[in-house]
Amino acid sequence: MRENFDVIVIGGGTTGTGVIRDLVLRGFPNSLLLERDDLAAGTSGGCHSALHGGARYAVSDIQTARECLQENQIYRRIVPQVVDPTDAIWVAKTDEQLEFAEKWMKNADEIGLPYEIISVEEAISEEPLLSKDIRFALRTIDTGFDPFRLCIAQAYDAKMKGAEIRTHQEVIGMLMDDSRVVGLRVLNKKENHIYEVYAKLVINAAGPWCSQITEMAGFAIPMKPNKGSTGIYSMRPTKTLIGILRTPADGDGLVSQGFQNTALLGTSSVDVDDPDDADPGMDEIKIMEDSVAEIIPGLREARMLRLCTGVRPLYTTGQETGRNISRGMFLLDHEEMEGVSGIITITGGKYATARLMAEEAVNLACEKLVGRVVPCTSDKELIYGATTREEAEKEAQEIHETYHISRYAAHKFTARYGMFAKKILEQYPQQAYVIDDAVQMIGSEVCYAFQEEDVEDFKDLRRRTRLGMGQEQGTFSIYKAGGIAQQELGMTPAESEKCVLGYVDERWKGIYFAAQYGDQLPLSELMQEMYIGMGSYDILRIG
Repeated sequence: MRENFDVIVIGGGTTGTGVIRDLVLRGFPNSLLLERDDLAAGTSGGCHSALHGGARYAVSDIQTARECLQENQIYRRIVPQVVDPTDAIWVAKTDEQLEFAEKWMKNADEIGLPYEIISVEEAISEEPLLSKDIRFALRTIDTGFDPFRLCIAQAYDAKMKGAEIRTHQEVIGMLMDDSRVVGLRVLNKKENHIYEVYAKLVINAAGPWCSQITEMAGFAIPMKPNKGSTGIYSMRPTKTLIGILRTPADGDGLVSQGFQNTALLGTSSVDVDDPDDADPGMDEIKIMEDSVAEIIPGLREARMLRLCTGVRPLYTTGQETGRNISRGMFLLDHEEMEGVSGIITITGGKYATARLMAEEAVNLACEKLVGRVVPCTSDKELIYGATTREEAEKEAQEIHETYHISRYAAHKFTARYGMFAKKILEQYPQQAYVIDDAVQMIGSEVCYAFQEEDVEDFKDLRRRTRLGMGQEQGTFSIYKAGGIAQQELGMTPAESEKCVLGYVDERWKGIYFAAQYGDQLPLSELMQEMYIGMGSYDILRIG
């Protein structure tokens, strides 16, 4: 039977999930999201985990700074449980950076970006690992956040309100009626078959793959995929996000993640031809470490767990490259630009501005579908699971008392699931114990993710729960997850083994690069012995 939708959204990153949520809130529940892999499996999952508040772009791109400022405040309000409210300290050390700080404060005042100048002594008192020769410091609102749970929360908010979310579904062709897109050919990667879906409008939110989508309709768009590598460390050398007051450059931001006790150093900026072929570069990490060591020398003592890479969806019609390309958003009406109707593209932007990007895209969708802009409420409506920090702390205490889970683990748990935390434990009480000490993941999450959050394997499970994303990188925790999957979900040993192998292969990609760097090599050797000894898996076999 023919499947008809009002709108089909391509892309399950933060922009695509923001679009599908906004569509439902404006009265278009008959909408479908298609993602070729899993939610947040592409650019969104490879980001720096910094919820920009405008500070980084206050001088270099003031419009993007305005947008980040606005959206940072909105996300803190509509989905507070995924925001790690550490705020940020930005510092200056050189004469050039002090001059930059003056320009920064002038622009911050202009756009209303809140900040507080603090003494060097106060900054070092708060963050003892800061270099003692910094000369200026200010506090502002940039902060860390959980990019996976935010993306997933947007998707399931839409799903609970009537939309369809289909992961592991790859768009392989456009269905055309003359110069109009009327539908899509889709490969179901779960069941290995091809099917067709039809829609009044397709919204292309495929990130750096946007041009690959439009080429199916007969035209390309000037995407400039740009790789950003990030180093992930086994400790939090600072409590807050730390930035260097200068024009954006490699290694000028350290994101301290309270929810998993790690720190992220990023990011680089390297143009790439293929967004599917973008490994982290050791030279990039060396440059970034050298840069941030000027203000946090002690970072060199931290053990690097792994490296990861995200590919930015940069768009330009000019000859700019890398950091010279604007991080602004671009909404493309292909009916006006190329004469192809039935499809629009939203691209560029930052993770922090994804909700605003979705708003602009759905404004145009409304005009095309009903001839007017239906008022947007995505900046006011709470997202799936949203709860205040006070409510989360109260629930964490109740979980601690009821299930005898440590307060620490209970707090991490409520930060992932908000108001659904207690429901998960009530559904799966027999697994209410910690299976990953590094990120304080609870066994009940395995059952909930497979049953309620469309998880196919342990790679998907990691994005829902942060399984193995802390110091042990899955060395011990995935066996426990595999045991629960067999005992409670009916997985066969072969199915569980396939999940473990897929997870190990994915994790090893990032650990492999860090092992070359030296700090991670002893743990990598331990992982090798664990996997060979317990499962006969040779993870160090590269090929």
